[in-house]
Amino acid sequence: PRAGGGSYAQLSSQKNEADALTSFKVVQSKYPGILGSRAPVVRRADLGDKGVYYRALVGPFGTTDEATQFCVNLQSAGGKCIVQRN
Repeated sequence: PRAGGGSYAQLSSQKNEADALTSFKVVQSKYPGILGSRAPVVRRADLGDKGVYYRALVGPFGTTDEATQFCVNLQSAGGKCIVQRN
């Protein structure tokens, strides 16, 4: 069984939810072959002194390796991507 629901690929981190969704759509339109019809997952992240950010994520992937491979594909095409483990 998968503990924690897999890993996510973070495409963007913004100061509000609307910007996080917009940034996802921009990345999706730039790299349709990689993102395809994936739906964004927006997560609130409280970074203490740095404030609250909203992360635009894709996932969950079944394994961290799958999320990493997705990020490698996106980065090699020119995008930004960070693997977030649950």
